[in-house]
Amino acid sequence: MARKPRIEFSGAFYHIIVRGNQKQVIFLDENDRQEYLKRIEHYQRKCGFILYAFVLMSNHVHLLMETPKDPISRIMQMINFTYTQYFNRKYNKVGHLFQGRYKSYLCDKDEYLLTLIRYIHLNPVRAGIVGRPEEYYWSSHNASLTADKGHIEADRILRLFSERRSEARKAYSKFIAEGLTMGKDSSLYEAVEQQIIGGDRFIDKIQNKIEEPKRPIKKPKLTDIVTAVTAVTGLSEGELVSMSRRKDIVLTRGVMVGIMRQSGYKLGDIAHLLKREISSISKVTRTFESADGRVVAKRVMKLLNTYNQA
Repeated sequence: MARKPRIEFSGAFYHIIVRGNQKQVIFLDENDRQEYLKRIEHYQRKCGFILYAFVLMSNHVHLLMETPKDPISRIMQMINFTYTQYFNRKYNKVGHLFQGRYKSYLCDKDEYLLTLIRYIHLNPVRAGIVGRPEEYYWSSHNASLTADKGHIEADRILRLFSERRSEARKAYSKFIAEGLTMGKDSSLYEAVEQQIIGGDRFIDKIQNKIEEPKRPIKKPKLTDIVTAVTAVTGLSEGELVSMSRRKDIVLTRGVMVGIMRQSGYKLGDIAHLLKREISSISKVTRTFESADGRVVAKRVMKLLNTYNQA
């Protein structure tokens, strides 16, 4: 099954996690970390993204960023590709440095900004590298505390606590310190469709920003997919599961199966619904990528996302 496309739009807010291939170390000395930060700074100017927090661990990186201009896929491709070139040149290596596909969680900024900043800055403490976050040089914690001008929007972060700088620093420090005694925040790992961290209202907001969704944002029920398809096309469920080879039925059947596959359903679930052998299901989806199939699919997707918002 194809990878789910990243959700990208102007103003999107992401928690990015980049890991070394097979957990290998990606920073062997301080110069390596400086080189990675230089690339962040360079593409920050070029692409106009806003960075709220970062931490460079030995074999992975956390970034918290907002993308008003360029999409996250373009930004991360350039940062990681050019750093890989530098690393392989320096250490006489070839091949991939980073693990396949970096993780990008689209987050509700209003709800999770401060929680994610604390989570990222406490990474070195949780790993047992330091006892306090300010002891770790390769994160944005100290810049957030002092509001130094640099890679991150430190002043904007402090203002969330108070307009008075001294009070803001104290409140920020207290907020971070509270995380040392708190347990794991499970909400940071409960991503809808492995991409979105936020509630139903946030998902509705995302849907309004995406002009042509390629798939439903929330995983719909199989029965909802069938209902949406029949509502859009006027065909009955009986016609769709029949063995009819009528052109419009074949097209619609393929669209329905394609949407089910993109929504994450297994072949066995779909085969049972259609009363067919699993081996025949892949053939049914061929019409999903056709021009006529895309037109029907777009209308069905729109209706499905309306169901999700209800």
